[in-house]
Amino acid sequence: MAVESLNATNASSPYMNDLFKVNQSLTSGSRINNSADDASGQAIVTSLTTKIKDQDIGVQNANAGINLLQTADGASNSITQQLQRLSELSLQAQNGTYSDAQRSMLDQEFQQGLKSINQFAESTSFNGIKLLNADTPAIDIALGPDNTSTLQLPDLTTNSLGLTGTDISTNSNAEAVQSQITDVLGLISDSRAQLGSQQNGLVSAANNLMNQNVNSQSTRSQINDTDYAKTVTDQARQQVLNNASVAMLAQRNQNYGNVLPLLN
Repeated sequence: MAVESLNATNASSPYMNDLFKVNQSLTSGSRINNSADDASGQAIVTSLTTKIKDQDIGVQNANAGINLLQTADGASNSITQQLQRLSELSLQAQNGTYSDAQRSMLDQEFQQGLKSINQFAESTSFNGIKLLNADTPAIDIALGPDNTSTLQLPDLTTNSLGLTGTDISTNSNAEAVQSQITDVLGLISDSRAQLGSQQNGLVSAANNLMNQNVNSQSTRSQINDTDYAKTVTDQARQQVLNNASVAMLAQRNQNYGNVLPLLN
């Protein structure tokens, strides 16, 4: 009888262990809580979790790049508006009805406009990074392992635009600088188009990463998440088996207790 009792005790252990695993799965929401549950599955889940985190960071980096480009484009628009005003002033200065004193006043505003352009170019920054003064001609955006997007940034200082030292103090100077400003406006328009194209590229990359992220999470969920309908059924089954095993053990212990006095 002692041997049978011991066997019943041993038989109850697997049921207790299985019941513990089922309860843990229901509590945690994860089918795999340690490598013993599913070693290969856990390896896949770990790899997918790493990929998901990388994709999350890639999206964050892409959004930061988009914000950077929007900052650069906003300042470029302000510079464009300032150049348009300088073009108006240069056209005014070409008017033969203006006196030298009047042209001098126009030129004062013109020179102040050039300073404003430089202020925009020198002060525009993102997270401490200068964007429009050639300090940072290019910047890398890390979208993932071995996946980097390089952003090209323009130099919009008056020196780079060829406007340093220009004036509209005379009719001929005003005529020459107006033609120059027209060319510069074309260059900035091209530069802004490039900023927009790069922004669209990052938006597309971010959307792609988010789609990959959804797919990765779905795959991980299929492997790792608890199937509650199945697991609740397993829990009921394991409880029945465990209770039956415990009852059998109790009965055999009782039988053993009844027989033992007879043997004495």
